[in-house]
Amino acid sequence: MMYGVLLPKGEIFDRLSVTLAEAFHVEVAQTDVSDSSELENRNWDAIVTCEYEHLDGDLAWSLGIYAADEVGQHPSEAQLALLLAQRLGTPVFFSWDGGLPWIRTVALPGGGTTLARTTELNDNKSGFSVDAAEAPVPGFPHLTVTHLPEVVRAYQIATPLTDAAVPPGTGDDLGNIRSLLVMWERLGIRMSTNWPPDGWYSARLYQEDLEYRSQLESGLRDVPEARRSQLEALVSQLDAVYCDLTIDDGGSALSSDLQGSIKDLVRLPWYWHRYPVDAPWSA
Repeated sequence: MMYGVLLPKGEIFDRLSVTLAEAFHVEVAQTDVSDSSELENRNWDAIVTCEYEHLDGDLAWSLGIYAADEVGQHPSEAQLALLLAQRLGTPVFFSWDGGLPWIRTVALPGGGTTLARTTELNDNKSGFSVDAAEAPVPGFPHLTVTHLPEVVRAYQIATPLTDAAVPPGTGDDLGNIRSLLVMWERLGIRMSTNWPPDGWYSARLYQEDLEYRSQLESGLRDVPEARRSQLEALVSQLDAVYCDLTIDDGGSALSSDLQGSIKDLVRLPWYWHRYPVDAPWSA
């Protein structure tokens, strides 16, 4: 089983073999920790190996860890990262299962995890910068701590009404309409379930959803009439959910939260004039 983690600069190698032995329930003599370029002085009999590579940027070490089939215990990547963070006293960055490669999960030395946004370096350098995180990360005192909108967008929310009307895998003729319906149904579900995953949603994301609703309005005009009535009925159903969970204030609150960036608000459709009962961007 393969594992890949990234660590910031620090003294880690004096405790790494012992920690790997603990993680995989093997003897220290059954492990090998070597530079990725080292080919001679390795423990070729090891059943747990770790190849490390030095990187530029905020994350100084890339570790590729392999456990052979005969190893008694195979922890998940999250379990391994948490143990490494605690034993080595450093945050450990590993992959996030939300499908965005620039977002990484961070195992914290004190326990628990957070998410961070990373960026690959340019100018022929190999490594990453850490741009922001959803919680403080030890060793990164100047890191921006903030909600990550792309994480909220990537959170999977089932859309049973849309799926029934326009099943997943629908062809190009209705594929775009399906995508817009999914976004509109998800907004209603987000509101009714307290804005998962963390009770937060930005005013900009809310604005995007209203823009998707406007695109849906115009897109339906191009749908053949025989199918259009069914989809318009679905939109009306989703609109009713939206109305139940919002209040009409003429759009003043949203306009204020977006610092007046919405132009000609009074000319925009009715859904632009409504506001969530409990605005999630102030959480």
